[in-house]
Amino acid sequence: MRKFLLNIIVFTLVLVAFNIAIFFVAQLVYYKEYRFKPTRKFKSFILSDSHGKCLKNYGEPFLIYNFSAGSESVLDMNRKLKYLIANDFEIETIYFSVDDHILSPHRIKYSNLDRSIYYSNVSEFKSYYQYLVNRFIKYYLPIFHTKVRLVIKSLLILKVKSLLFDVKDEFKTKEWIYLLDSDRKKQALKRFKIQFSYKNSSEELTASFLEIINICKARNISLIGVKFPLSRNLIKVLGNSTYGADSILKANGFPVLDHKLDFVNKDEYFYDADHLNSYGGIVLSHKLFFNK
Repeated sequence: MRKFLLNIIVFTLVLVAFNIAIFFVAQLVYYKEYRFKPTRKFKSFILSDSHGKCLKNYGEPFLIYNFSAGSESVLDMNRKLKYLIANDFEIETIYFSVDDHILSPHRIKYSNLDRSIYYSNVSEFKSYYQYLVNRFIKYYLPIFHTKVRLVIKSLLILKVKSLLFDVKDEFKTKEWIYLLDSDRKKQALKRFKIQFSYKNSSEELTASFLEIINICKARNISLIGVKFPLSRNLIKVLGNSTYGADSILKANGFPVLDHKLDFVNKDEYFYDADHLNSYGGIVLSHKLFFNK
């Protein structure tokens, strides 16, 4: 019995140590974009998915904080807006991504709700128990979090490959400007099929978007829609396809800054079919912030 208890204690200590190690790695990798909070000096915020990441911190001289994150959905952005309000930020303006795909049901399947939980509060959940499980237990016990394990595993494999093989040139040729036009067409079509694989927009995302609009109306917050630039190959495939977030915003009396076609002949500004690289981000930031 004594030996059994000793084995249990040793096993528990090993498990705890392993969980602590995974937790710190997860903070650096999986939760990287959610480890930071804006200070109260900021009056305006960019809420966007990965499209907004190219703007980096270029808006900070104008007290505009970039709150964008990769794979962000409208649900995640709504959560961040409520976090700002709950923490008494004096919000003047929200720059909000209203790209054609933003209300796609695809964004429900691949949202960041398990990561943006960092900004949640108990009022979002049906019970305090649900809040406790989602906000703390799942967060502080990443050893049981499947997505965390998969991300860490993928990065370890990538790291090993980079040590064993020279993959620098391979990464370089993946950037948009280095691809053959035939490859750009294939990538653009693949992107289109992922984002527009559903006939109708998501009811859940649309309802959340309308809630954001109503919050901004009630609090007299200036809500500005932004449509980010797309590459010419994606624009050709996209045609008139849209889930209509920009139209909803305009119908509610808010403006939309439409930069979708701005860089149609500037492949050198893109990292891939619908994401700007660093240079493209600098040029777009001038259009958004410096020319206000």
